[in-house]
Amino acid sequence: MRLTMPKALTTIYACTHCDAQHPKWLGQCSTCGSWGTLTQTAAAPRMRSAADAGIRPESILPLDQIDIPTTSRTPTGLAEFDAAIGGGIVPGSLLLLAGEPGIGKSTLVLQVAAAIAAAGDVLYISGEETASQVRNRAERIGIPMGRIRFLATADGTAAAATIARMRPALAVVDSVQTLAIPDLPVDAGGVTQVRALANILLTTAKTSDVPIIITGHVTKDGAIAGPKTLEHLVDQVAVLDGEPTSDIRILRTTKNRFGATDVAGVFTLTARGLAACPDPSAAFLSGNAAPTPGTAVCATTIGNRTLLVEVQALVTRSAFGQPQRRAVGVDINRLHVLLAVLTRHAGVNFSTSDVHVATVGGFHIEDPAADLAIAAALTSCATDHALPVDAYIGEVGLDGSIRPIRGIERRIQEAVRLGRARIASAAARTAISGATNVPIRTVRDLVAQNV
Repeated sequence: MRLTMPKALTTIYACTHCDAQHPKWLGQCSTCGSWGTLTQTAAAPRMRSAADAGIRPESILPLDQIDIPTTSRTPTGLAEFDAAIGGGIVPGSLLLLAGEPGIGKSTLVLQVAAAIAAAGDVLYISGEETASQVRNRAERIGIPMGRIRFLATADGTAAAATIARMRPALAVVDSVQTLAIPDLPVDAGGVTQVRALANILLTTAKTSDVPIIITGHVTKDGAIAGPKTLEHLVDQVAVLDGEPTSDIRILRTTKNRFGATDVAGVFTLTARGLAACPDPSAAFLSGNAAPTPGTAVCATTIGNRTLLVEVQALVTRSAFGQPQRRAVGVDINRLHVLLAVLTRHAGVNFSTSDVHVATVGGFHIEDPAADLAIAAALTSCATDHALPVDAYIGEVGLDGSIRPIRGIERRIQEAVRLGRARIASAAARTAISGATNVPIRTVRDLVAQNV
């Protein structure tokens, strides 16, 4: 019997959520479990051998014989932006700035373009806005426009060729989901288009030594839109987020090949663009001087920056059969866990009450050190007693214990600087000048304070 080799796949289906590849279309990705995320794309070409590629083993040098180039950065003068990306823009780098629609991405990159334009021409490429729209924004925020050249195109190949030919001091592509490679038979914004465009822009940045900033959208669950390989291809990933109802914007670097990712920039959205926040640590405090039942302050961190955030809780008797749980700025699943721990280990029953928890300004807390403040706000409102402590720092375990948090000394110092001297935590490692430690080792100790 004659055996036949299977035909090589010419098309595959890639998941836009996890970038997993499948030979045929499926309603659900078998890797990440997402529904409706498989899109058609071209299969990878056949891998060539080293001999076919003309690579000789003796031409491959050991690491200790490779010269290390000096990485020079170009500061933009926007202190919070420079701090978040590691000190300035690196020549030949590709930076992805992602964020929700209307969060301020285009405004920020336009401010960066104006700052870099002081040293040379800047090329601003847009696939979704006209020249008049960009000029109106530039006039509104009051930046010089003389050395910012604008190109309106949706052709990714033409955009990369223009960057290579002009060699500007900085190139901005707004946004990566709106440009497309004409030779690819798929729509702009798809997995194939975004991956191919990122590859072309990365090659252009490296060969022409021009730094390129590309903006990108995020999905409804907060993930960067497009294939996951987009984040792997670029040199830096910065995410701009914040609540639409608040004027505070936070720039976090989640990937940085040229520096650390533990720095965050905090901005205030004004009529003149994004400005550095004068005191980020106090931006999420309500300013109420008198203690109020149902409010507590936590000392959370974003990278190397400590912020004091006020947590507010409202506990009321449920008017319907099923108690309601609502959370703004706090993970709803974490709220369910804390309610269960307080019921089981502290004797506070929330089974017949509606519970609402929110942070001032809608600031989203992911730090487990905020557990103690959330629990304190809940018990304070349930017992109708104002809290005798200025700030809470600690993670709540399932057994009702309060766990110590790393970097607690830095958090306490920032709380003291803002006039909050009485700090509740599992235990302070060292004595902090001006701070009074209130030890809380279990949630029962927390409830005992409110009786």
